[in-house]
Amino acid sequence: MRNYIDVLKKIEQTGVKAWLVGDTVRMIEMGVQPEYITLAIDSKKDLYSVALSIGTGTVDARGPYPALRGVISGVPFRAFALRGRTIEDDLACRDLSIEAIAIRSDGGLVDPFGGRFDIRNKVIRLTGDDVDLIDRDPLRILRMLRFAAELEMDIFWKSASDVRKFLDSHASRMNNIAPERWGREILKGIKRRPYRFMQLCDDYGLIPFFLKDLENLKHVPDDDGGNLFEHVMKTLHAIEKRIDTHKVMQNDAFILSGLFSRIGTTVLKDDNRPKSADHLIQDYMTKWNVPAEIIEDVIAIANNYRNFYKPLSEMSLCRTVLKYSQDAARAALEYALCIAQTEVFLPGYREALEENDWRLNQVARRFNTVSMQNEGSSRYLTGREVMHLLNMKPGPKVGELLNDLDIAVGLGEVSSRTRAEDWLKAHA
Repeated sequence: MRNYIDVLKKIEQTGVKAWLVGDTVRMIEMGVQPEYITLAIDSKKDLYSVALSIGTGTVDARGPYPALRGVISGVPFRAFALRGRTIEDDLACRDLSIEAIAIRSDGGLVDPFGGRFDIRNKVIRLTGDDVDLIDRDPLRILRMLRFAAELEMDIFWKSASDVRKFLDSHASRMNNIAPERWGREILKGIKRRPYRFMQLCDDYGLIPFFLKDLENLKHVPDDDGGNLFEHVMKTLHAIEKRIDTHKVMQNDAFILSGLFSRIGTTVLKDDNRPKSADHLIQDYMTKWNVPAEIIEDVIAIANNYRNFYKPLSEMSLCRTVLKYSQDAARAALEYALCIAQTEVFLPGYREALEENDWRLNQVARRFNTVSMQNEGSSRYLTGREVMHLLNMKPGPKVGELLNDLDIAVGLGEVSSRTRAEDWLKAHA
């Protein structure tokens, strides 16, 4: 806490009034260490002049609220100009009471909406009239559900029935919300608590507005007397528990696979997914502004995770890693484990999954050795070096040799630059 106050004091030494605000204060009150701090500053100068005064930072002018980003006393910060004439005006512009708290440089609190009380009581509450604030921006309800899921808090409505009536009577308005706005909130919502978040969205009847094809799975039966929507929710529950207990590098692709893998399918154990399902996934996520590489990983996981239910050779795992990357291969295996639990056939596949997990770790370790020995480079030799070593001209043969050499690395046959050169001479 003292470091954060020191930052405020150093900024105020330049004649600029500053407060800790938003997520920073909420995290401090919850006993969580912020990775960076968020500030509101009151100055007659623009952010560029403030940066010059404090001697650090650059201004990011993208988006509706330009931000000054920098580091003071080793603490990264982002600072926004005060909205309104006072800090109270600024806090009144915020949606949630737990985000509408400020800390002054003397350590004092500004808490006009009882945010500290709500944090202690684990309650998510808007800073004003529920229906009025949702009427101004209906996505505020999704934001409340996101915070409730992530922070494991309850939602407090002044009138829950009025909120539900609003949603029922404004369906056309909800349908007209831009997909990228839905996507921005949904991607944040599923980051840590995908099952809890989607459960809340279902409770409030929001899923048809942003993922209608998921809602439609309620009418597609599975093999256990339920439906595919329930299957998706069980999968997200398994994924949520996996996130808590294991480090999955490609969390975004891993979680989105759980949300999307059954989209466009009609049979639970259909090994030949229709291409139309892949197109649906791509269409939704493109509209949500999901990066192309994550979309590719999600589709790859949906199409290939069942491969891990049979023992795979290290050669096969090498090819998988080289085709999709280590993180994507790991995410697919983790997803296979979650689906096996969901479909209640884990005992029959446990041995194969555990063997593949062990072999994948060995392959990944060998590939990682290359990066450690070559300052981050993923190969011992470049294409130019291969051509020089073998006196070859440019062509597809060079690429084939590099690919074969990569596989030799993954299999443990090559573990140094010298051995890579010897291997090429022997196999050219």
